[in-house]
Amino acid sequence: MQSPEGLFFGPAGWSYADWRGTVYPEPLPRGFNHLAFLAGQFDFVEVNTSFYRVPGLKLTQGWVDKTAAFPGFAFWIKLHQSFTHERRLDKIMLDDFRACLQPLAAAGKLAGLLAQFPYSFKYDAANLDYLRKLAGNFSSWPLAVEFRHQGWLEDEVLAFFRENALVWTNIDQPQISQSLPLTALATARDTAYLRLHGRNADAWFSGQGRDARYDYSYSSAELGRLAEVVARLREQAKKVFVSGNNHYKGSAVKNLLQLKEILLKRRTAGRGN
Repeated sequence: MQSPEGLFFGPAGWSYADWRGTVYPEPLPRGFNHLAFLAGQFDFVEVNTSFYRVPGLKLTQGWVDKTAAFPGFAFWIKLHQSFTHERRLDKIMLDDFRACLQPLAAAGKLAGLLAQFPYSFKYDAANLDYLRKLAGNFSSWPLAVEFRHQGWLEDEVLAFFRENALVWTNIDQPQISQSLPLTALATARDTAYLRLHGRNADAWFSGQGRDARYDYSYSSAELGRLAEVVARLREQAKKVFVSGNNHYKGSAVKNLLQLKEILLKRRTAGRGN
């Protein structure tokens, strides 16, 4: 099922044991290529492993090779946690991270970078200055920045994003305390981003772990409203990337395909009027 023009869908990560029997076949056929399997259904994938360790050149070249049959398939690479959670701009780490991107960039498969900041990263002058320095170190590629605290939703911040061609990451997450609400903002003319985290409020700050936090499947009504957000983003940007991070048991894959179908039907219906 081809995506509507200007819309790109992809899951956050692909290496999940609980996807076997839901997303991937069980048992896995010999030589099964997880990335090629996803590339046959989606437009891109977010790389989560780069948050925990800097990938080596052999690994990133391997991603290129495994998706060679799908030349339009691309990668968004999540920045290492030292840049976003520890707020350190170590030169060696910066050099290593930029180097690992080269095989993807050379193959035309690097859609951009994703800086995912935690809820504890709140808006103030010092943190905005850090963001400015971080962006300067990765100015060669599109940089999408995700905040989870609502304090960042300020005109000054949005103006900074537009001036520096940073991509504001719209997110759907549980609305708890001062969580950033769902927005439909495009701060870079070419690219808009929407990440779907699910709405599992009970487990969001529970400390039960990653799987519990992202264990959520969107209803048809919720997906219908999210489709409206996607359409609003498409009015503002040439390319809209929609990522599913509600990965547990393959809910992201299922919901993204459902969302794509909703948008395709609406676009077809619109052309018929």
